[in-house]
Amino acid sequence: MHVPGRAGVAGPRGYRSGGRRAVLVLAMLAMAAGLVSRTFDLQFGENEHILAWARDHRLQESAVMGVRGDILDRSGEPLATSVEWSAVYADPAQVGDPLTVASALAPVLGADVEPLAQKMSVPGRFVYLQRQVSPEQAAAVHELALDGVGTVPELRRTYPLGEFAVEIVGSVSTDHAGISGIELLHDDLLAASNGSELREMYPGGRSVPGGVSESVLAVDGADLRLTIDGLLQFEAARILAARVRETDAAGGVIILGRPATGEILAMSTATRDDSGEVVTGAENKAITWAFEPGSAIKGLTFSAVLDAGLASPATTRLVPDRLIVHDSEFSDYSPHPVLDYSVRDIVVESSNIGTILWGERLGAADLDNYLRRFGLGARSGLGLYGESAGLLPSVSDWSGTSLATIAIGQGVSLTPLQLLQAFNTIANDGVYVPARIVADVTAPDGEPTSPQPAIEPRRVVSAAAAIHMRRILGEVVESGTGRQAAVEGYEVAGKTGTARKPHPDGGYEDAAGNYRYVATFVGFLPASDPELSLIVVIDEPTTTIYGGSAAAPAFAELARIALRRLKVPPPSDDGQQLILVALPAGDSHE
Repeated sequence: MHVPGRAGVAGPRGYRSGGRRAVLVLAMLAMAAGLVSRTFDLQFGENEHILAWARDHRLQESAVMGVRGDILDRSGEPLATSVEWSAVYADPAQVGDPLTVASALAPVLGADVEPLAQKMSVPGRFVYLQRQVSPEQAAAVHELALDGVGTVPELRRTYPLGEFAVEIVGSVSTDHAGISGIELLHDDLLAASNGSELREMYPGGRSVPGGVSESVLAVDGADLRLTIDGLLQFEAARILAARVRETDAAGGVIILGRPATGEILAMSTATRDDSGEVVTGAENKAITWAFEPGSAIKGLTFSAVLDAGLASPATTRLVPDRLIVHDSEFSDYSPHPVLDYSVRDIVVESSNIGTILWGERLGAADLDNYLRRFGLGARSGLGLYGESAGLLPSVSDWSGTSLATIAIGQGVSLTPLQLLQAFNTIANDGVYVPARIVADVTAPDGEPTSPQPAIEPRRVVSAAAAIHMRRILGEVVESGTGRQAAVEGYEVAGKTGTARKPHPDGGYEDAAGNYRYVATFVGFLPASDPELSLIVVIDEPTTTIYGGSAAAPAFAELARIALRRLKVPPPSDDGQQLILVALPAGDSHE
């Protein structure tokens, strides 16, 4: 039987089945569209964050070390330089058992196990286990192949002359910051600026082609060439230490320089450590120690007398062996009758009374003025930290005996460098030339430049006065108290000083009536045309207390070595005799 409409027209049942299929298709299309949309979002939206995260984790930043500048001696030999060493580090997150790892590392690093284990037990991803590790130690660490332990390169500061120049050159911290000496004074010039490199790397360590690559260039520090001569510095330290031992002294200072330029060629300090051993380099007492110079100052006092026109070297006056000044008694070293002493005699024989009498004639104001022009009471301008200005009291603070005491080197204090500079002034025909220790500075990409002195040269006394004083100081060595400073073939000019050392509790003697002494010899050579100047100061000598016997022999020994080293020829016969210039002096006898 034929049912109308069933063959070609859908009835109700067929309609519902086709509708469900259509809905299903539409739903599937919607889901597909959603997936496409989500995929699009992932690809072009949120995926940007994922890519950025991945890129950030591929970026590796590494430091590029700048190299601290070298400190060189006058010949270009290194006094301080940087060499590549290593630092040992740990990533605590990758270290298995800190105690086990520490036990393996300790013998290699020369360290204790417990502190190493504690460092590796703290949270974090990086910790230094030990800095300044030698190449041999670094290689041994690598051979251990410990998880979470590695090395990174770092620089170590080395000092080829060691203790023999450390008081000048100074030292640096672990991070190469200057902490003393030239290293500190010129840290701004020597210091390097580290750079960095930022690269995009694959996990295997290869660079990503076309990836991120950024760099900041490192800048090396400048090199400093000093006026110091490395060989002479070594010899100065050796000679001084030997002299301190021979005189059974507490310590000493020695300085070698060029008077015409103010250059310091050698400067060394010797002291005794807690065990009584003589050591060098502990402190630069050449600039930090202010002491009473005693008779060595007479060369300055009489330079002033000559320059003021009060006398010539031959001018004489009566000199007793004792003198009362404001209820205080002064005396010469040895008793003598009243003598008709010339200025030359007073300096050569180192008469306290003769010096006081001429000092009174000069007057307090003029004596103070001359001494200050010679550099007393002010720092040298060298710039090294810890330098003392010494003590020269203002005239308004002088007591009734101050003129007498200061004229003979008591009640006034100065550093060894100040006294050497004052005698350099006599060597320089009366012109004060500031001390200098830096010859030039060379930037990594530049030409050497010489730093300007902090103090300008100045005239202190006339050339005539200085030349006459040079001749008098030559006689001190020829026939006076400085004979042990003589150097064969060269005329040496200089002055001895033997001073009682002030007691910490006041006065000059201890409770038992004992004195401590400072022995000095300061001078220059050749006297006719000075090329070298030297000062030796021996602190608290006991086997001999006098400047002429405790200090002068060291002066002569270093002078001989320096003359050969610097190829200073002996003066000709004509040059041996100083040209004496007439002074505007009054009477030849007073």
